[in-house]
Amino acid sequence: MRTLSLLFFSAATAIAADISGIIKLDGPQPKRPPLQLTPESRKLYEGRPYPRDEVELVSAKGEIQNVFVYIRKGLPPGKTYPVPKKSALLDQQRSMFRPRIQGLFVGQEFTMRNSDPIIHNVRSLSQENRPFSVAQPAGTPDRLKRFSDKEGPIELRCDYHRWMRAFVFVMEHPFFAVTDAQGRFTIKNLPPGEYVLATWHESFGENKQTIQVTVDGLKKVSFTYKPKKGLNFE
Repeated sequence: MRTLSLLFFSAATAIAADISGIIKLDGPQPKRPPLQLTPESRKLYEGRPYPRDEVELVSAKGEIQNVFVYIRKGLPPGKTYPVPKKSALLDQQRSMFRPRIQGLFVGQEFTMRNSDPIIHNVRSLSQENRPFSVAQPAGTPDRLKRFSDKEGPIELRCDYHRWMRAFVFVMEHPFFAVTDAQGRFTIKNLPPGEYVLATWHESFGENKQTIQVTVDGLKKVSFTYKPKKGLNFE
């Protein structure tokens, strides 16, 4: 059975600490079959290689992309954080959602954009927040939404192109990150204290561990876990 490895370091100061690290797959690199595109989507790739499945993006070294990493417990109860003024963006580019996974704040503006010359739509499978389906024909203006309750992951789909998937976490704090193509992540400015750090991936699942963020240097924490599916916020 596949397992994941997470290695990260917390560099603390008297005020706050940065947590950074890398998430890897302890197992063979998954195969990525070509996507079965519709004719109008294939035209968007003329002269380019057709895209492959992006559910499990793992490098040859085992580094996993698109893992959502966040502080799950330990923040002061009742503390509020300012909502970012900048809108979170979900763009539809060559019949793919970009980015595939992201975090945004409760009440933050969420922009949905269609950059393609063909029709798409965005359907949310949210439960705590009201589900929606927004049609976006080619050339139409951006559509805006706001999520009123914390929830995650919320799956987003396009009904016209069934392979299109994206996920959003609606957060009440800024202590989250998404791993890049080298499996790296950084969570910035976390106050010293004891926390539960959690990770989530759409295929490999999630895990969590208690960490102690201190003010006197670096602390190395590592763990492996067996993947599970479908964990939501507590």
